[in-house]
Amino acid sequence: MKSNRMFGILCFLLERDRVTAKELAEYFEVSVRTIHRDLLDLSSVGFPVISQQGIGGGVSLLPNFRYSKSALNKEEMSMIFAGLNSFSVIDDSTKIKTLLAKLRLNDESKMLLENDVIIDFTSWNFNSPMIDRIKIIRKSIAAKTKIEMQYYGGKGHISVLVEPYKLVFKNSNWYLFGYCNNVNDFRLYKLNRIVDVVLSDIIFTERTDYEIPELKSDFVNNSGCEVTVRMDTSFEFMAIDFFGMDNLRRDTQGNIFITFQTENTEWVLRVFAEFGDKAEILSPKSLRDEMRDFLTKAKKLYET
Repeated sequence: MKSNRMFGILCFLLERDRVTAKELAEYFEVSVRTIHRDLLDLSSVGFPVISQQGIGGGVSLLPNFRYSKSALNKEEMSMIFAGLNSFSVIDDSTKIKTLLAKLRLNDESKMLLENDVIIDFTSWNFNSPMIDRIKIIRKSIAAKTKIEMQYYGGKGHISVLVEPYKLVFKNSNWYLFGYCNNVNDFRLYKLNRIVDVVLSDIIFTERTDYEIPELKSDFVNNSGCEVTVRMDTSFEFMAIDFFGMDNLRRDTQGNIFITFQTENTEWVLRVFAEFGDKAEILSPKSLRDEMRDFLTKAKKLYET
């Protein structure tokens, strides 16, 4: 960790004419005393670090000192910075800051710190414990220790003991791929449904006979039931959100029609019931009948 920080400090000194020890300490989240020790170590191994006291003073390198530039071009650096800045949410910020500093090796890369791409993994729910769960799970993956957690799935609330393998982010949702000791098989868990994650002291040996499953959408699978839905134009924006502009068609009256395939017809009932009289399942007839029965049962709740 110290060697990483020292290299990060060197990159800062290469980028700027002068920087204060306090600025370096705040950036790398260590004490000013630690920064001074790092600067002494840099000097001892041959880097020409000079320090000036008083107003306008600070730490710098001798003006004629040069260091090899990054082999990455501007576009490649931009992609790396975008990824690192987004990843900093779920990783230790000091490590990410050190890595960012390592990459800031030339004048062109300075502007990339204000990247044109922002990736935010955080939830709209400010009280969401998602990031804390991710950090616990990542620790368990690194340490090869099992986790105990409470999970809400199709069969209700269950307690599971899991060997965690991978965290997967797909279409705004986080998933945990792991081996469930309850059923002795690999499972994919949606992090939104996980509560009370606890690191155990049970070490596991990593299995090799597995493949990470392909995550599929509920409505764009190439198999299953073909469904056609008519939607009112007032909900066109939501139809685009769900299916994309290219998957919509219109008639002369302005009605919107969507045709898709799904293996999860229950999802279709839940989603389109929310639209009330602004959406209608046209086919298949069996699903149309299921929707009618579904809405009839819901209506009875409000008749008393």
